[in-house]
Amino acid sequence: MISNKKLFSVGNFEFSLHHLLIIGILSLSFSISALIRSQPADYGFQLNEFDPFFNYRATQFIVDNGLPAYFSWHDDMSWHPHGRDVASTSQAMLHITAATLYGAFGGGSDLYGFTIILPVVFGSLTAIVVFALVRVIGGTTAGLFASLLYAVSLPIIVRGTIGWFKSEPLGLFYGLLAVYLF
Repeated sequence: MISNKKLFSVGNFEFSLHHLLIIGILSLSFSISALIRSQPADYGFQLNEFDPFFNYRATQFIVDNGLPAYFSWHDDMSWHPHGRDVASTSQAMLHITAATLYGAFGGGSDLYGFTIILPVVFGSLTAIVVFALVRVIGGTTAGLFASLLYAVSLPIIVRGTIGWFKSEPLGLFYGLLAVYLF
């Protein structure tokens, strides 16, 4: 069959036409997801709603003070008059993941811009995880269709657009990745 014809090798792995087709469709799925999720940038490159600003402030606290200080941080600027124990009453994994990735990939960018882009990146990467999970359950073709459907699924896109620095995009990514790895 022509789709199984060897094109080239990388180490011991032999690429065939169907491997390139899978890579192409997954690239298309990732790109479509990223472009749709980035569309609100036409109206401004900023965080949306109120919660993303708190999540940004908590991530900034980790970047400035470190992780041990975050777990003992009692925020006096919220929940007046008593304040808030941030580590036990918020999405700690969102803050920790964003601060860690900013340290690794932030480069010369500011944290504010990094947190604006982060939901688009994780939302788009989830399309790849959806492919992997559905491929195990229903095969490669089903995985590719699921990835493309995820990329254009309106209810999921609405909760993961640019500037939506909340827990949904990261939670979907981590949740589906955990199910796949399980």
